Amino acid sequence: MNTILPAGTRVKTRYAFLVNPVSGSGRGRDVHEQLPASLQSLGVPLDEVVIEKTTPGDVPAQARRLLGGCSRLVVAGGDGTIGQALEGLRHSGRMDAALGVVPLGTGNDLARELDLLKVFQRQGLSGLLALLLEDRIRPLDLWDVDGRAVMVNYLSFGVDGWITEVFGHSRNLSEGAHSTAGNKLRYVRAGIGSLARHLPADFSFRATLADGSILERSLGGRRAFVALNIASYASGLLHPMGTRCDDGLLTLFTFPRLWSYPALLSTAMVPSVQRWVLRRMPHWHASRLEVAWDGRNALQVDGEGRRDLMDRKRLEVVHWGRVQVLSGAGRR
Repeated sequence: MNTILPAGTRVKTRYAFLVNPVSGSGRGRDVHEQLPASLQSLGVPLDEVVIEKTTPGDVPAQARRLLGGCSRLVVAGGDGTIGQALEGLRHSGRMDAALGVVPLGTGNDLARELDLLKVFQRQGLSGLLALLLEDRIRPLDLWDVDGRAVMVNYLSFGVDGWITEVFGHSRNLSEGAHSTAGNKLRYVRAGIGSLARHLPADFSFRATLADGSILERSLGGRRAFVALNIASYASGLLHPMGTRCDDGLLTLFTFPRLWSYPALLSTAMVPSVQRWVLRRMPHWHASRLEVAWDGRNALQVDGEGRRDLMDRKRLEVVHWGRVQVLSGAGRR
């Protein structure tokens, strides 16, 4: 496991804010405009903070640079933007730093995991900032994907991967702002169009389980295979049992049949019933994962299609280490 080492630089600014202006159908621009007044109302001097907009393709470098002069970086955007900022955090050399989240995406699964989403929905930006300023810190595992990507929330193959690819293509083709409701509708359409998809016949995985034993399985023909780092998946649709973001373990899950999806969707609001459904679906807890295939396949990592990671027809997922994040857990 890697450890973030101190950079040895003097902290000049405690808080920095990195805002994706196009996230949330343009809500990012509103957040960027509202931040100064909201911070002043909470007693934060503006000469002690830095506020920047994200630059496309440069978010990890921006995050790393900002963390050279602050100990808290708050990122406003979707899970993709937040994941890129966490990539910058893990390479920043700042063991004392922590990342906060203003959720502006479609799924916002990390914000759900950190007990921040409901506060933002109910109390707005100022309410969320007040919570983040309480400085409640918790550790978050990061996972290295084949030495070429970092995973924060989850990854999946099969139907889930195809849906994400189709959704991303549809979103990129659409013009104008992308509302959360519009994105969810595109996601539903992508799901309907991907119903016939499944894992290739030769798909298999090898995992080191929590007890140190090795599990090898062939999953050819199953609908999807998922590896989760957090206990919220697909906008809170799935809450897998025993999943924690700070235990160095992934929850591995397979969707064996098409009925698995409507079963989970229909029980999402009734946790006891969903747990009953989940107990009847194969799942494992693992500290290391290797996946191999040869046929047609699709992959998503943290809600983004990653065809660029599929050229080798294999992937290895290992625990990289932990970073610190700001959480709403334990607030009275």
